[in-house]
Amino acid sequence: MKVKRVLLAVLSLVLCGIIVFSSRVSSDLEKGDAEAVVDFVDPDKFSYDNVNYETVKPPPEVDQGKRFGDVGDIVRRGELVVLARNIENTPIFLMKTKNGFVGEDVEFAKLLADGLGVRLTMRMIYSNCDEIVDAIANGEGDIGISKISYTDERGAKVLYTNPYVTSGLCMLVNRLAIKQLRVSTLHDLFANKKAVIAGHKDTSYEYYAREFATHAKFVSDADWEGVIVKNLRNNKFSATVRDSIVINLLLHKKPRYCLELLPIMLKDNADSYAAVVNMKKSSLCLWINKLLAIKRGEQPDISRLIKKYSGYIK
Repeated sequence: MKVKRVLLAVLSLVLCGIIVFSSRVSSDLEKGDAEAVVDFVDPDKFSYDNVNYETVKPPPEVDQGKRFGDVGDIVRRGELVVLARNIENTPIFLMKTKNGFVGEDVEFAKLLADGLGVRLTMRMIYSNCDEIVDAIANGEGDIGISKISYTDERGAKVLYTNPYVTSGLCMLVNRLAIKQLRVSTLHDLFANKKAVIAGHKDTSYEYYAREFATHAKFVSDADWEGVIVKNLRNNKFSATVRDSIVINLLLHKKPRYCLELLPIMLKDNADSYAAVVNMKKSSLCLWINKLLAIKRGEQPDISRLIKKYSGYIK
């Protein structure tokens, strides 16, 4: 009987934790409803007109004679060529539907194309952000997007526009690891030789995680949920770092993870996503910044973005 009572008590605590966290997520999503109306993206009303998607590299003759990155040349060609990753589902930013793609990346690219009065070509043939940056530096397209965060190495190759989405860095820590390692601050965790800090391979978050792991062991993997989150939940990894949008989406979809994982916002480390243009095309960069200031205004917060694309988040 005592064992049954203990089990019932533990189960009640777990259920209460899930309910409390779910309520908190719901209330966070509802914040701001009184301040502003969220524009939901309706798949039946989203316009795919004048958008061309390329998922394989075009033959060399397609780009022969084209000059990319000049506003005047873009208008004369009647086409804005936007370079992006070949990932079909990046929640909030690029999500595949039966007719095309939706998300902040697509809306931002359409805003630029419409502003110039030209058609939009999304050239989705790159495997990561660094490949996009290198392609723009080599003059293979007009602009590059796809959640491209700033790093000093990238900034030496291309110009960054003002951000079209601002997020923040978030550390996701295994709660049991904190207890086992007997650490009370992130600084102590990063300095602990028994801790394992995981980075998302081939992204700026690999760079951030490596920098944070001052004495802790550093590992990296390209599979975010299948390897990093799984090993974090199993206490094989102590912590990882990602943008707050991804962390919020993960806990929004799987609130039970909050019982095992602790999200910690790194307030002094903002993360933002911007377009990149060729270093010699400053006029295009200035034009994009002006259009962003006029058309976009204040950037939506995370809860509004999640609600805006709620019908597409899997």
